[in-house]
Amino acid sequence: MSRDNWDIPEVFRRAMEEAGWEGNKGEGNEGGEGGGQRPPFPNRPQQPRRSNRTLWIVGILFLLFISINWIVGVYTDWLWFNELNYQSVWLTRYSYQFFSFVAFFIIALLILWGNWHLARQRASKATPPFYPRFLQIRAIRWLITGGAIFLAFGFASSIAVRWDEFLLYLNRVPFGTADPIFGRDISFYLFELPVYEALQQWIVSLLLLTLIGVVAIYAVNNVVDIQRGKWRPQESVILRQHVALLAALILLLWTTSYLFQIFNLNYSGRGVVTGASYTDINASLYALYAQMAFMLLAAIVMLYNVFKLSIRPLLITAGLWLVATVLVGGIYPALLQRYEVEPNELVRETPYIQYNIDYTRLGFNLDKIEVRQFEQIDPLDQGDVAANSAVLNNIRLWDYRPLQDTYTQLQALRPYYVFGEVDIDRYVIDGQVRQVMLATRELDKSKLPSLSWVNEKLEFTHGYGIVMNPVDRFTADGQPEFFIKNLPPESNVPLQVTQPEIYYGEFTKDEVFVGSDRDEFSYPSGNENVYSSYEGTGGVPLDNALKRLAFAVRLGDTNVLLSDEINTQTRLQIHRQIQERIQKITPFLALDSDPYIVLTDDGRLFWIQDAFTYSTRFPYATPDSQTDINYIRNSVKITIDAYNGTVNYYIADTQDPIVQSYSGAFPGLFQPLSEMPENLQSHLRYPEDLFTIQAKQYLRYHMTDVRVFFNQEDVWQIPQEIFDGAQQLMEPYYVTMPLPGATESEYLLIQPFNPTSKDNMIAWMAVRNDPENYGELVVYELPKQELVFGPLQVESRIDQEPSISQQFSLWDQGGSNVIRGNLLVIPLNNSFLYVEPVYLKADTSALPELKRVIVATDTRIAMETSLDRALAALLLETPGEIAVEEGDNTAVPTTPAVPSAPLDASVEELIASANAHFEAAQAAQRSGDWATYGTELDALQSDLARLMELTGESE
Repeated sequence: MSRDNWDIPEVFRRAMEEAGWEGNKGEGNEGGEGGGQRPPFPNRPQQPRRSNRTLWIVGILFLLFISINWIVGVYTDWLWFNELNYQSVWLTRYSYQFFSFVAFFIIALLILWGNWHLARQRASKATPPFYPRFLQIRAIRWLITGGAIFLAFGFASSIAVRWDEFLLYLNRVPFGTADPIFGRDISFYLFELPVYEALQQWIVSLLLLTLIGVVAIYAVNNVVDIQRGKWRPQESVILRQHVALLAALILLLWTTSYLFQIFNLNYSGRGVVTGASYTDINASLYALYAQMAFMLLAAIVMLYNVFKLSIRPLLITAGLWLVATVLVGGIYPALLQRYEVEPNELVRETPYIQYNIDYTRLGFNLDKIEVRQFEQIDPLDQGDVAANSAVLNNIRLWDYRPLQDTYTQLQALRPYYVFGEVDIDRYVIDGQVRQVMLATRELDKSKLPSLSWVNEKLEFTHGYGIVMNPVDRFTADGQPEFFIKNLPPESNVPLQVTQPEIYYGEFTKDEVFVGSDRDEFSYPSGNENVYSSYEGTGGVPLDNALKRLAFAVRLGDTNVLLSDEINTQTRLQIHRQIQERIQKITPFLALDSDPYIVLTDDGRLFWIQDAFTYSTRFPYATPDSQTDINYIRNSVKITIDAYNGTVNYYIADTQDPIVQSYSGAFPGLFQPLSEMPENLQSHLRYPEDLFTIQAKQYLRYHMTDVRVFFNQEDVWQIPQEIFDGAQQLMEPYYVTMPLPGATESEYLLIQPFNPTSKDNMIAWMAVRNDPENYGELVVYELPKQELVFGPLQVESRIDQEPSISQQFSLWDQGGSNVIRGNLLVIPLNNSFLYVEPVYLKADTSALPELKRVIVATDTRIAMETSLDRALAALLLETPGEIAVEEGDNTAVPTTPAVPSAPLDASVEELIASANAHFEAAQAAQRSGDWATYGTELDALQSDLARLMELTGESE
């Protein structure tokens, strides 16, 4: 065969020439005689091989250069975790990430490079003499090796990000409850199955890519004969053997995927609810068994092809698998569903619906809800008001949304101060529990007068102080009556802020250098500023040149090295935004959207952040429609010191297996909740995000009877309310009140419910927040034979009240915007009181003012300038001017009771007694003494009744 007959692609010809390829020489090739033939290319002078030392040095330096950011990141992260005393957490996380990557990189590299190198060697050996050996070209060898390394890196990176799943798998604990179909402990679905599926998919993808590369290598080596329309027999044998072995492994792993699909029937959506249905269990399950069996048979047949080519058995098994997929897995389930299940759906699906109800309630902790009956609905009267004076003193009149604007206008004091979302909490003040609203005053550095590096990094380093007001008090101008205000913080209650600096908060998203030679701005005082120097422990000490250099590289900021004001006592505070800070330590916890600030008894400020463990893999549980979560627990409470940045984790739900697994993986990270300081425990509250998710699931899953659930006979909905002129879903709200039948007030989070497509109220849910009953969920179901107005119905009644709508129209015409705040539904004994604040905001002003309070019962509505006036107008039949309550109504004074008229009193004596009781009731109402107020009204009614009897007799 002459070289002229070989049609070699030009790209390979050039590569071979550049590599100095000489061809294969047969015996007796010298002198041009014997059995040898001329090589396709002439010999070239061989250059002496240069040393590769320089190349290696350049390569190592290049790797170091591109790795510098990674090295600096690892080192500075270590310093940061060390500053927080969470070195072990960092080591554990980094170890799982690093060793996961290394292990999977080695596995991927061995599979890719090993198979490709083996294919190259076997193909080269099978190449006949005097054929071009393309695979011996150095560039091809480097291409194979480099490609294997690159792809192995990508494969390892893709699986190593799931390090937290491997961590949970290795530290898993049993759940203690099994799934209803296969009897597997739920921990199998939460911890094990996700890992098995991830590994199976990863290895199948890796083997498929390996297989493609193997075929490509054999094809390149056989490119000449392929172009001539044939394949060399010897090479076709080794290709078949190699491909058959890899394909058999792929089919075997594919077989395991059917096993996983069997377990995943627990998440099926075929039936009326989430979870395996009648059709899944009686048709799809057998189809999966058949598919798994035929796929295993196909793997065995493919393995047989390693030794002998046998296409027919492979085609037969493929056909059987196809029949099982189409007939058993497709047509038969559809026929069964149509002709067996649909005509008898309730009967066939009953056990599976029950599983869904039970496991959804378990996944969202709805099975712990205590259902109570609200026995009867009575009209609200003076006795209800008198018996609930403590409740009335804690009714929240301030809506957090307009109040945030009010804080900004009245208490920001400088343009560079900003208030975050207003928090709601309770404090013991003068021996009484008072519900308050508060917010932190933080820096918005974008509004600094000068955005110099010194100002941003060294001088303006922290926010300062808090603002606090009671929920029920406002001035005649419609502004809050502040408990704590101004700079420095001024308090008119027994709560003092002794450490007002806020270095760690909701808006502290940049890094600062504290403890430098430059004093730090604290707050403005008149025409001057007050400065201070940080004295805490927060931040990484920059006590040597290496740390400064490392953070200069990390931050990309040469000023860290050049500034003369940074000294060995300076600390760098990074990750100061509290949620970012927590996520940096524990990225596996989900966080509630509303962290809240707490003022402790010793005057320090702490943030409390609720954290959740969750899963999307809880069997038979219907997921939340927005998050796909079907298991969630408020397992962790986190505190962050606003001055030092110290982060502490406390386990709030010791029964949760996920947090138990994390606790086992990170010894020392989590503490018992009992270790939390008592002055923080008293401020714990149930997270609103979790409560909202549970309330949404409870709309359907309060129905535990399968027939009722199947027919959707009693589905509820979240009520609508009016805010700022538009309808929106009613938000849960915190109240301080006793539960019906109880005598002691407690801090509750409440959510009313309506029947679906109706606006009347059908039930309300409450969760208890005080430490002794924390987390207990209670639902009160209202009598279905009685109509109880829902929030939107009350809103409509307010709109239809002539005097109120006329007043709103006058305000609107006068250039003011009417803002109607949260409508609160307050249970009082066996009655309901509806309260809605009304704010005015001028078109030319950003300051909302609380101008009116609307109160309503099932029969009456009143709007007045204060809650006391509104209640008096609502309950008193006789209209009249009621004095606006002034001063501090924290302590409820008592008014001496007026003696009742004697039994034989005359008409004149009864008239005098009635007038005296009326005046006493007014005096008690003005002083907030609701008990005396109710007593005097009862005595007034008694005198009036006796007076009517006497006057009737005289006639």
